[in-house]
Amino acid sequence: MHDTGAKASNQDRPAAKAKPRGSRLGNAVLALASLLFGLFAIEIGYRIAMGVPVFELANWRSDHTVILDSGDVPIPDPLLGWVSRPGHVSPAHNTLAHGIRRNFAETAIRPGAVLAVGDSFTEGWEVNDGETWPAYLERQTGKPVLNAGVGGYGTDQTILRAEQLLPIVKPKVLIVGFLELDILRAGHSHFGSPKPYFTLENGALRYHPPALVTARRDGGFFVAAGYAIRDVLGYFASIDFLLRRIAPDFWFGGEKREYRRAPNDPVRVTCALLERLKQRVDREGIRMILLMQYYATAIIDDEDRPADALGVLACAKTHGIPVVDQFASLRALVEKDPNALHPYYMHDGRNFTHMSAKGNAHAAQLLAKALGE
Repeated sequence: MHDTGAKASNQDRPAAKAKPRGSRLGNAVLALASLLFGLFAIEIGYRIAMGVPVFELANWRSDHTVILDSGDVPIPDPLLGWVSRPGHVSPAHNTLAHGIRRNFAETAIRPGAVLAVGDSFTEGWEVNDGETWPAYLERQTGKPVLNAGVGGYGTDQTILRAEQLLPIVKPKVLIVGFLELDILRAGHSHFGSPKPYFTLENGALRYHPPALVTARRDGGFFVAAGYAIRDVLGYFASIDFLLRRIAPDFWFGGEKREYRRAPNDPVRVTCALLERLKQRVDREGIRMILLMQYYATAIIDDEDRPADALGVLACAKTHGIPVVDQFASLRALVEKDPNALHPYYMHDGRNFTHMSAKGNAHAAQLLAKALGE
């Protein structure tokens, strides 16, 4: 009886109320919403702080992979493939509007000056702002020189860059800087990254725009899912800023550099573009000079200029374009001393890259002499 009573007593007790507990799905949705809210808040704050349009929809990761291994300076451009970022700030490399590199402490573009276009030899990779040949030329002549060089350009992109900036800068003098390799680049639709190119059809130049796309390796489901997630995250400028610095292998992994020939003759295309540019500057009363530069190995290994360079130089002469050519003076140094070029180029003792401050000063001296003639 005792047991029965106890059992009845227990049954008569009200059941303890279970603690309210949200569903797992609800908790997951709440967590996801909180995460997204935080991401968007950080993104908006970052964009405001960096001066990036708050509501611009762009895949920042893909934009950076258009130019692989080129740091933060290049940005995509639908006409040229890429240009230098306007307003870039760093201890050694600073740009103004339109991606024009500073020579000294100027804060704005100076119209009516000398406009210099070209590739990384003109832009002045591996040297400080004041050590590029445009900066040295400004010192030597006392005239403002605008450095609109962009690393990695072919001759075609360099001339397009000049045509793009002429109405903006309104220069009195235009200096077109070519590296001998730039001619080869004009014969490619991809040279590491997608670029524009030209073909000659019935004697007329036809422009082909760059394909601003990124390549990726094939993989299984999880690889594809990873790419998909990364592509979504690429629309966050703040995440792109962070991951391309702390985890570049993950952020850019799977991309590859491409070198794809274009169906053209780069020497003929370059000559046709030079002719077009010369006709334009003549109409506008602008003086034009062509500067031809060379990698150190082209000067050390050969007694004369590469065939492509000779073809373009002959073309410039035909169209009445004055030429400043570094080959002869630097080759004369090598013939006296095989190691003579070491002070003129950046190098690690064996491998040469871009021109050093001394090499850029040498180019400026040749140009200053030509401008004075």
